[in-house]
Amino acid sequence: MIDKDPLFEEGWIRFNEYKWGVKANIIDLSPTNKWRLKTVIYLNKKGKIVLPPRNPYLPIYFECEAENLPKINARKREAFNALCDIYVEKGIHERVAFSPNIMDMRSFNWKNFIVMPIYTYHIDIETFTDNARNSVINKAKKAKKKGYYCEISTDYEAIENCLRFAESRKPFKHHTGKKDLEYLANMLGDDTFICFLAWDKDRKPVGTWIRLFEKNGGIVHAWSASVENSALRDGVNSLLGEFAFEYFEQQKCKIFDFGGANLPSVANMKENWGGELVTYYTIRERNFKNLLKEIYFHSKQGYNRFKGWVR
Repeated sequence: MIDKDPLFEEGWIRFNEYKWGVKANIIDLSPTNKWRLKTVIYLNKKGKIVLPPRNPYLPIYFECEAENLPKINARKREAFNALCDIYVEKGIHERVAFSPNIMDMRSFNWKNFIVMPIYTYHIDIETFTDNARNSVINKAKKAKKKGYYCEISTDYEAIENCLRFAESRKPFKHHTGKKDLEYLANMLGDDTFICFLAWDKDRKPVGTWIRLFEKNGGIVHAWSASVENSALRDGVNSLLGEFAFEYFEQQKCKIFDFGGANLPSVANMKENWGGELVTYYTIRERNFKNLLKEIYFHSKQGYNRFKGWVR
C-alpha cells in the first residue's frame, strides 16, 4: 500500500480550498492504536462531502499492527466502517472517488450507498522501458528525429497555452490557468509539482505534462497533459512520457497513476504504456435523483456527457 501520495500534501489541500471554495478536513482515525486510517475530505458550503474538480480521488492511507489475515481483515473492516459512518453523517454531493488503497467497500454497500468500480493503470516507474510496447518507445524516437525536445519548465504562460490543444479536441476543460500553476508551484515546490514542456525544432511549445509526485517510494499523478495535433502524430506525447519517466526514476518515485482508463479510446492508448490495471471505487447516495442519473448515464446522450469528466 502506497502511503506517500501528493494528494495528502498541505499545499495541494490549500489549493483545493483556494480554487474550488471547499473546506478541507484531515481525518486521522486511530481509536484503539491497533489500526490507523488517514484521509482528506472536502466539504461544500452545505457541509456535504465533495470530490473537488481535477482531483482523481480522495486519498486514503491504512495501516495496522496485525500480522495474520483474520486480524488484518477485521481491522480493515472496523476502520472502513468508521470511515463510512463519517460519510453517512455528512452526506455526499454528486459522487466521490476513493484511493485504490481502499478495496473493501462492503461498509458502503451495507449503508446503502451506490458503489461503482472504475479503473486506472499503475505503471512501475523502474521497469517502464521493459513493459511498455515498442510503439511507445518508437514514437519517442520518431519525435527526436524530427527535432522535438523536452525540458522541465516554469514558463506557465506557454504551458497554459499548450493545455488548450487538448481542450479543442474533446469536451474537457482543465480549468487551470497561469495563476493556478504559479500558485501550485509556490505552495508545493519542485519536490511535488513539476511541468514538462515539449518544443519543436523552431522553439515553439507544442505539448506539456503536468504532474504531482512524491519522491522516494511515492506515487506520481498524471494530473494534466496536452499536445498539439501535428506534434501528437509525430510522437511527442511518448517523448514527454519518456522524459518524465526518466526524471521520476531519478527521484525514486515508485508508481505512476495514469489518472483513469474508463473510456475505450483512452484505455487503448494507456494500456500501451505497460501498466497494471487497477480498480478503485466511486460512491453516491442511493436516492431517486441518483437513480435518474443512472438511467441518463446509460443513455447515449448521458454517456457522451460522461466522457467529459472521466478518463
